[in-house]
Order: sequence, then structure tokens, then C-alpha cells
Amino acid sequence: MNEDLKKKKKDLMKPDWTENLQHALEKLPKEEARQIVESMNKREIYSKVNNRKYQEDYIADYLEYLWKISESAYWKHVCATFDKQEGFLWGGYLWHLEKMCHIAIPSFVLKGVLDFILNSKGTDFEAVACIIKAQVIRFNRLEEINQYISALSKEQQDYMNKTIKEMIDCKPVYDSY
Repeated sequence: MNEDLKKKKKDLMKPDWTENLQHALEKLPKEEARQIVESMNKREIYSKVNNRKYQEDYIADYLEYLWKISESAYWKHVCATFDKQEGFLWGGYLWHLEKMCHIAIPSFVLKGVLDFILNSKGTDFEAVACIIKAQVIRFNRLEEINQYISALSKEQQDYMNKTIKEMIDCKPVYDSY
């Protein structure tokens, strides 16, 4: 990334609403916007998707915008939305939930979803269940999930095995599945 683009990124990463970040990125040439979002580190991504007060819909719109310019940046941002303190991102028309139910999500995102299940202890069960059910039934990811579970403590394994089974067996609440 050239120095001019680094300066633009530095300005964009200042504390501000995610909606303003999206509008600023949309004014840039697509390639510059792509380079900026792909160069964002975990802290920068976290601040843009988990500073949710009054802007859940804008964050969801931002995620949808990211899909159009960089799938890799999109998935990094989506993964960061699975936060045990903030919970699942309830914004927009849940386009991001629908996407995770209709595409085989990258392994690191699946791991993020599984970490969220483990650490949030039932928070946002219905939405996360749609994702897990889709990944298992549509994309045959049960073995990958079982590998994740096998690395956990016995108590965590018991919890996750029970929870994943409940998620797979439950009737989907959202149209995304």
C-alpha cells in the first residue's frame, strides 16, 4: 500500500461511526477501498463491527458493502461480529446471516462461530443454530465441527456436543435457513 493510501486509511480508522467509514470508502476507487479493508487488523475490524450503539443496521449495511469489494475482508469482519459481550449482530435484514446459511463459510469463520457458541452459553441460539444447521446439512461440515470439539476439555465437549445436536435438530426460526 502506498503512502497516500496509508494516510487515507489512518484517517478512516479514527473513531467514528461505521456508516461514515462506508460512505468514505464508497467515494474511493474500488481498488483503493479494497486495499484499505483488506489491510485492516483485528483491532480495527473489531472497532468497526462491535461499536454497535445505535448503528447495528449501518454495520450490517457495511458488511454487505464489503462483500461487493472484498470477500476476504468481509469474512474477517463477519468473524469479528461473533463477540461474547456484544452477541450476534442484529441489524439490517440479516443479510449476513443469510449469507452464512447459503455459502460454505471459511474454516476460520466456522471456528469463530463455534468459539462464540462455547463462550456465549446460549446467547443468540436461534440465529447461530441456522448457521450451524446449514453448514452441517448443506455443506457437510460435521466432521470439522467434531474436530474442533475434540480439542476441548471434557466438560466443554459435553456442552458443545449437546448444543450442536440441539442446533442441528431445531426447527429454523429464520427464513435464512
